[in-house]
Order: sequence, then C-alpha cells, then structure tokens
Amino acid sequence: QVDSANAGRVLASDAAVFLKKSGLTDLVLRKIWDLADTDGKGILNKQEFFVALRLVACAQNGLDVSLSSLNLPVPPPRFTDTSSPLLLSGTASSDVPWAVKLEDKAKYDAIFDSLNPVNGLLSGDKVKPVLLNSKLPVDILGRVWELSDIDRDGMLDRDEFAVAMFLVYCALEKEPVPMSLPAALVPPSKRKPISVPGAMPLIPSSASTKESHQSLPPVGILAAKTPLTQWVVSPADKIKYDEIFVKTDKDMDGFVSGVEARELFLKTGLPSALLAHIWALCDTKDCGKLSKEQFALAFYLINQKLMKGIDPPQALTPEMIPPSDRGVSLQKVRMGLTFLYSCIVCWSSREKNNVEQDLKEKEDAIKQRTSEVQDLQDEVKRESSNLQKLQAQKQEAQETLNDLDEQKAKLEEQLNDIRQKCAEEAHLIAMLKAEITSQESKISAYEDELTKAQEELSRLQQETAELEHCIESGKAQLGPLQQHLQDSQQEINSVRQCDPFKDDPFGKIDPFGGDPFKGSDPFAADCFFKQSSTDPFVTAGIDPFSSADNSNNTTVSLVAHLLIAYILWTNYFVHLECLEKLIFRNHIDKRLSPASWCYLVFFVSYLLEIVKD
Repeated sequence: QVDSANAGRVLASDAAVFLKKSGLTDLVLRKIWDLADTDGKGILNKQEFFVALRLVACAQNGLDVSLSSLNLPVPPPRFTDTSSPLLLSGTASSDVPWAVKLEDKAKYDAIFDSLNPVNGLLSGDKVKPVLLNSKLPVDILGRVWELSDIDRDGMLDRDEFAVAMFLVYCALEKEPVPMSLPAALVPPSKRKPISVPGAMPLIPSSASTKESHQSLPPVGILAAKTPLTQWVVSPADKIKYDEIFVKTDKDMDGFVSGVEARELFLKTGLPSALLAHIWALCDTKDCGKLSKEQFALAFYLINQKLMKGIDPPQALTPEMIPPSDRGVSLQKVRMGLTFLYSCIVCWSSREKNNVEQDLKEKEDAIKQRTSEVQDLQDEVKRESSNLQKLQAQKQEAQETLNDLDEQKAKLEEQLNDIRQKCAEEAHLIAMLKAEITSQESKISAYEDELTKAQEELSRLQQETAELEHCIESGKAQLGPLQQHLQDSQQEINSVRQCDPFKDDPFGKIDPFGGDPFKGSDPFAADCFFKQSSTDPFVTAGIDPFSSADNSNNTTVSLVAHLLIAYILWTNYFVHLECLEKLIFRNHIDKRLSPASWCYLVFFVSYLLEIVKD
C-alpha cells in the first residue's frame, strides 16, 4: 500500500506519513528509521520496511527500540488508519477491559476537579505542576503527556487525566512507561469499535515468528525424539505450580489470562520486558492465555532467572515444550514442509519470467542507484562541512571547559581559605564568649558588692543626717544659753559695780568649802576620762575662778558656777542621748564614721570640762 508504484522501495517521505499513523513520537520514529535504513540512503526496501514495522511493534509494546528486540515475540503493530483492513490489529480494543480501576478513577477524578477544569478540560499549565510533583524525569513526563493526550488537542479531559495519573503511578513503581498507549489503557470513551470481516495482520503473528526462528529437525527425527524427551518441569514443581494456577484462575475457565497473571508476575521483581518475553514463549498457541502446563513452564523460567540467574531462551527447546503441545508442533512442521514443497513447484514454473523481470528491475535499480550515489555524495559533502563545524564547536567547548576547570580550582582554593578563616574566627568567637561569660560573672559580683556598699552608704547617710540633726539641736539650745550667759555676765558686771553683799553674813566661812567628791573619781575607771597632767583651761596664768579674788568676786563666782552648772546639767542629757545612740549603734558595726568619731571626741572633752568645773 505504501509502495503504490510497485517499485520495491519506499521513500522517506512516504514512509514518514505512514509510520506516523502508529501514534509514536517523532523521536521514536526517527530512531526506528535510523535502525531500518542501515545504509543511510533515505529509502527502504521490502526487508528494511519489515524491520521498521517490527520496531514499531516493539515500541508499541513497551520494548526497547533496538536491533536486539527484533527476535522478541511481539503482537503486530497497530495503526490508526481504519480505511484499510490490512492495517488493523487482529483484536478489537473495545473488548479489552480498561486498566484503570474504579476506585483509582474516583481518586483521579477528585484531583481533576480540584484543578478547576474549564469546560471539562485541563490545559498543560494546570497539569504540569501535578506531574512535576512526582519527581519523575522530564522525558518520562513528556512521554506520559503525549500518551495521555489521545485526541491531540493539547488538553486533557477527565478520562485522559486518569490515564496520565495511572502512568505516573506505574512509573513511580519502577514500571517502564510504554512508547505507545496499550489497548488496555485507552479509555472506553476514546475507543472506536472495529468489526471488519476477514481482517488480516500486517506481519506474521508472534507464534509463527517464533517458529520461523526455530531450527526444526526433519519430521522423522522429531517424531522419534519428541515422545522420549523429558519435560524440564519436575512433577513436584508441577504440583506446586498447579496450586498457584488454581488461585490465579479466578474465572475458573481452565486458563490464566494476562490480566489475571499481571499482578502475580510483577511481584517477582523481574523487568516487564523479560516477563513479556516469558509469557510469549509459554503462550505457544498465541491465544493470550496460559493453560496449566504453560503456566507451570512460565514459573519454571521465572524461577530459573530468580534462583540461578539463567535468562530464558529466545525460543523453546524441545525439552521445554509442554507435553500437550508437542503433537501440535509436529503437525505444524508437517504443514510447513507441505507448504514449502508447493512453493518449490510453483517457483519452477515461474522461474523464467521472474529472471527476466529481475533483469529489468536490476537495470532500473542500477540507474536509480547511480542517482542515489550522486545524491549521497552531495550529502557526504554537506555532512563533512557540518562535521568540521561541529569539530570547531567541540574545540571551543573544550577550551571553555578548560577555563571553567581552572576557575573551579581557584574557587575551591578560595573556598578552603575561607573555611580555614571561618574556623579561626569561630575559635576566637568561642574564646570571646567564654571571656564575656567570665566578665559577666565578675560584673554580677561587683554589682552585688556595689549594692551592699550603696546600702551601707545609705545607712551612713541616714546616721549622718541624724547626727547633724542632733548638732543642729545642740546649736539651737546653745544659742539661748550663750545669750543667757551674756546676760548673766552683764548682771555680774553690774553686780561688781554695786555689791549688795559687802557685808558677808558668813564672814570668811565658805559654806561650799568642803568637796563631797574629794578623794574619789567616779570616772576614773573609764578610759575616756583619764586625767590630764595639764589643765586645758589655764591661760596666761589667769584663773577667772581663782580663790585669790575678794569676797565679792567669790560670791559672783559662786553664782556663775551654779548658773553654768545648771545649763550644763540640762545640756548634758541631750548630749548623753546622742552619745548613747552613737556608741550602741556603731557597736554593732564595730566601726565609726569620721563624723561620729569627731562627735565622740568632742563630747568626751566637753564632759571633762564639766567634771573639772
């Protein structure tokens, strides 16, 4: 159909239009083209075109797009062009149940509604943050978006969003994201019912492909050896695998489908591609289900990989073929040999015509190859020029990389110096913190001492104020006494001028001549009243109270003494009270302030004068 001119080759433009109908991304299709067009001539012959179709099927079934995947059994490729029955898959996708479960669909719908869809659609800007939260690589997320946007409108509806979330969760569970959307993941709303009678697959089925790669012995030898070959699955293992089969066969139809076995197979921890290969090997009838013997063989191959690390073969060996399928294989070989014989007979009758037609085709091919060679030479020149440019760019990039390496070395050296300085500063900061802590403790002690000193100062200031108050009180009392003394002195002077007691009735007799305290000193035991050897009141040999005065002076002197004694006696109790406060209060502190000491000395001297008088 692609080679409409029946030229035996497909141009790149025609192949690109056709291969895009597979639904694969341009990046995957470009890789498929490079692998198929091995010579790089820009065209594909029939064999190369078959290789491209085979790689498309591998990509659609989640396998790696490489030449090593060509021998793996895969279903036929699927294309979206429904105008030709030759491009339809043999299985109607409408019959496949949707892989998204109902409970998961409800959870995905809740997330869909939380993103505020517009007219039931979500734009890429709204879906992007949700996909990025999965922390998956950007290329994987890009493939998820392409697979989910089934109608290619740049928006996701409710079902497409559910497909995207399903693929994301599968990728988070280390399952590979397929290169194309499997039929089981296509939402029912996006499926188109297909019913074309007599639809044929584009390439042979996986069963016939497997058989084509097997080297089968002649019919007689196979018939002789097959019944004698022992099956690799031992009877004990067969019993154990049959128990697992009964638990897995939920619909009790005697077969295990892919949907029923999927979860069980994934629990083994083997890659999905390897499990798919094992499934294809065991599904010898290519019916999508496994019988008991086929299921036992599948688990035997899985255990060989898990326990011994033995990879499954590319094709089943005779001892691996289940006993119930060996007769079928023999029949297939016989049918194949019969078909081969008929082909040989047919070829003999048409050999001549084919040779002539081949000669004509070869001539046309030579002409076209000549033009193709010229085109290739021109392309080689262009590629050589591009290669030189790329080499120059590579050289510039290498120089830039070297400069960046030098800058990196310098920055690392600076970083080491900064780290060393930071360590030194951190040590110095630690020392300063310790010193600050010590200083704070000292300051706290000094503050305590200062508080005590302030309290002591306050107390002393209070005492000083009290003493000053006493002094002021004494001064206030002394003023009237001095005035009274002056008045008395004036009276004495006036009396001296006019003496009313010229005739002394007592004559020369002194009624106070006797000293009642003579010979005894009441203050002799007090250290504060020690007798002084000198008289502090003797001045220039003149004694105002000397007994050498006349009788008039004696009388005046007696009156003066009595008056002064009265004054002193009255003032004595005032000073005695101050002294008592001073002595008893300071006796507790065991110390005297300078003001208290001066007051004490003054008062003691004052008392000495009184005693002497």
